[in-house]
Amino acid sequence: MKKMFLMLCVVAAMLSGTTVWAHSTETEASSKLKTALSQTFSTATHVRWYTEDNKFFTAKFMMGETVVSAYFDADGNLLSTRRYISEEQLPLAVATKVQKRYPDHKIRSTVEFDASNVTTYYVTLEGENSWIVLRSDSNGQLSVHQRLKKA
Repeated sequence: MKKMFLMLCVVAAMLSGTTVWAHSTETEASSKLKTALSQTFSTATHVRWYTEDNKFFTAKFMMGETVVSAYFDADGNLLSTRRYISEEQLPLAVATKVQKRYPDHKIRSTVEFDASNVTTYYVTLEGENSWIVLRSDSNGQLSVHQRLKKA
């Protein structure tokens, strides 16, 4: 249970710099936002909308079995998307480099973030004494985004 809590804290900390909904409240979306979402993500289900300032909006929803967040401005322009993916869905270049550089760590979560047609992957690793959040592009250019020691 302690490990699961720590893992959730790591993921929350990792995403806090890239999320609009961190301190947001649930809201009712305008028809413009609903239309933009349905045009871009026609199979979205269980949609919930959030905003902090009524200028930027987050739609959290399901696409099949995948949790997706889409970020929009008030005019309905899609700004970015984020989805949790499985380790198997990582590009081969990313998965290979992670396994090679961190053979003693286990992948605990993977997030795909897309903004301005640039895709970035965040991979949370668990080691014996630490958690490491890696950031990578599609080609496997890795950098450490965050490092935390276990309690």
